[in-house]
Amino acid sequence: MNNPSGHRLSRPRRRAAVLGIVAALAASALVLALTWYWSSGLFLDQTRAGAMAKLDLYNSNLDGALGKYQSVPKLLALHEGVAAFFQAPLDAETLQRANALTETVNSLTGAEDTYFMDAEGLTFAASNWDSERPFVGHNFSYRPYFQEAMQGQLGRFFALGTTSGRRGYYFASPVFQNNEILGAVVVKVSLTDIEAAWTADEEKVIVTDPHGVIFVSSHAAWRFRSLAPLSDEALQEIAENRRYQSVDLRPLEVVEQQSIGEGPRLIRIADEPGAQKAEYLMVSRAMPEAGWTVSVLASTHLARSQSITATLVAALACLITFLIATLVWQRRSRLVERIDYQRRASEELEQRVEERTADLTSANAQLEREIGEREAAEAELRQAQDDLIQAGKLAALGQMSAALSHEFNQPLAAIRSYADNARLLIERNRDREAGENLQRIRDLTARMAEISKHLMTFARKPRRELRPLVLAEVLDDTLDFLRIRLERAGATVSLEQPDRSLRVRAGRVRLQHVILNLVSNALDAMEGAEEPKIEVAVRETAGRVVVSVRDHGPGIEAAQIGSIFDPFFTTKDVGKGLGLGLSISYNIVKDFEGSIRVENHPGGGAVFIVELPLLAQPEAVLEPA
Repeated sequence: MNNPSGHRLSRPRRRAAVLGIVAALAASALVLALTWYWSSGLFLDQTRAGAMAKLDLYNSNLDGALGKYQSVPKLLALHEGVAAFFQAPLDAETLQRANALTETVNSLTGAEDTYFMDAEGLTFAASNWDSERPFVGHNFSYRPYFQEAMQGQLGRFFALGTTSGRRGYYFASPVFQNNEILGAVVVKVSLTDIEAAWTADEEKVIVTDPHGVIFVSSHAAWRFRSLAPLSDEALQEIAENRRYQSVDLRPLEVVEQQSIGEGPRLIRIADEPGAQKAEYLMVSRAMPEAGWTVSVLASTHLARSQSITATLVAALACLITFLIATLVWQRRSRLVERIDYQRRASEELEQRVEERTADLTSANAQLEREIGEREAAEAELRQAQDDLIQAGKLAALGQMSAALSHEFNQPLAAIRSYADNARLLIERNRDREAGENLQRIRDLTARMAEISKHLMTFARKPRRELRPLVLAEVLDDTLDFLRIRLERAGATVSLEQPDRSLRVRAGRVRLQHVILNLVSNALDAMEGAEEPKIEVAVRETAGRVVVSVRDHGPGIEAAQIGSIFDPFFTTKDVGKGLGLGLSISYNIVKDFEGSIRVENHPGGGAVFIVELPLLAQPEAVLEPA
C-alpha cells in the first residue's frame, strides 16, 4: 500500500534523525571522558592506599629485622673475654676459643656471620673459620663500617660480600681497652632471608641505596639495577668501598609518567631495554639510619581494568539510552504512520465491504442448505450410536452372567461335596466330623454372600474395618476350600512359609477371596497340562509380607501385563470370565494398604506378587519363652 504522506515527511525526519545522532554521540563522548577521568582517579587512589599500607608493613619488617641485631656487636664488645683476644697475638688455643665464641653468637642470634677485626682491619677470628671461604686473614679496612667503628661509633653498612658474594647488612662496634680502640666486632645480617619472607603478589618491593641502586627486591630481575643511569661520582664512590664488587649496575628502563600528590609516582618499567613496559604506582619511604629507601610498586593493571570496565558500563548505558530514545522515536513515527494507514484502510474496507455483501448473501444461502444436510446426517449418526450402545449393554450382560456363574460354581461345588460327605458321616454316626462339614458349608455360603457384595468394587472402593489376621491361617483355609477342585484338576500345591506367625491387618473373607482368585487363575492358566503345579511362597522383607503365587503355564504376553488388572480385561474364551476377578483383587489389596503386581517367571509361567504391611507381634508372642 502506498504512503504518500510518509514520502513527504521523510526528508525532515531524516534531518532530525541525523541531528539527534550527532547530539547523542557528542553527549556519549563527554560522558565516557568524564567516566574515565573519575574512575581512574578513584581506582588509583585505592591502589595508592593499599600500597601505602603495604609500605608501612615492609618498613616495619625491615626496622624490626635490623633492630634485632643492632645491639649484638655492642654487647659482644663488652664481653670480658673479647678484649683479651685483641691485646696480643693469638695462640692456637686462644684462636680456637675466639672462633668458638663467634659460632656461638651466630647460633644464638641467627646472624649470617660474626667476626673480629684488629686495629689494622685484619680479620683474625670468624664464625665461618672452617668453611671453604673463611673471613680469617682478610683485611676489610676499606669498608665504611670498620672506619666508623675505629672512630668510636657504631658502624653501619650494606654491601655485597667480597668473600662470600652474598648480600648483607653490617653492624660494627669498637672494642675499647683503657680508652684505646683495639679493633671491631662485626655482625653481618642476611638480607636474603628477609627478602625471602616477602610475598608480594600484586605489588613489587625494592630497597635502594642513596644512588638509586636496587639492593633488595622481591622481583629477582631488578636486583643490582638502578632506577636511573649512575653518575661518574657515584660509580667512583661505589668502587672505593667495593659495595657492589664485580656487579654490572645496569639501569632499568624507567619512564615516569606523572606524580600523584607529593609522594606517589606513576611509572612504567621494563626489565630489559626494548621489552614491554609495565605500569606501577610507586610509593617510597626513607630509612635514614640504614641509608635505604624502601619503595612499593603496585601494579595499576587492576585499577586500569576497573576504569575500563566502568567506562564500558557507561558506554553500555549510553547505548541503552540511545536505543531507548530511538525506540521511542520509532514508535512515535510508527504511530503517525499507523493512523494514516488506518484512515486509508478504513476507506478501502468500506468499499470492499460493499463488494463482498453480494457474495455473502449467496454464500449464506448455500451454507443454510449445507447445515440442513449436516443436521440430518448427525441425527442418523446419533441413532446408530444408540443402537451400538444397546448392543454393547446386551453383550456386557451376557459376559457378566458368565462371570457370575464362574464365581459361584466353585463354592457351590464345594457345598455339594461337603453336603454329600455330611450325609454319609451322619449315617455312620460321625456327628462331630459331619458338624465340621456343615460349618464349612456355612462358611462357603458366607463367602458367596461376600463375593456378591464385591463384584462391583472396581467402581466403588469399600473401606470396612480391618483387623489383625495370622496369614498362615488364611492360606490354610483358602487352600482347604479349593482342595476338591485341585484334586479334580490333578494339581499339586507347594506352600513355603518359614514363619507361620506373620500377621497382617485385613478383612479375612476379602483376603481369602484374593488368594482364591489367584490360585483359580493359576489353575485356569495350566488347563490341559499333564501335571499342573502351583507354588505359593510367603516371606518377610523390609517390614512387608510378600505372598507370591506362581503357575507353570505359558505366562502372560508382555503387551498384556500393563492391562491385566483393568476391569473387563480377560485372556479367557468368551463365556469363561468377565475380567473382574483381578480388578476386584487389585482394589481389595489396595484397600489393605498393599500392592499387587504380575511378572513372568524366568523358569516359565506367571507369578502374582501381593505385598501387605507387616503387623507387629503381640507382646506375649514377642517375649522369649
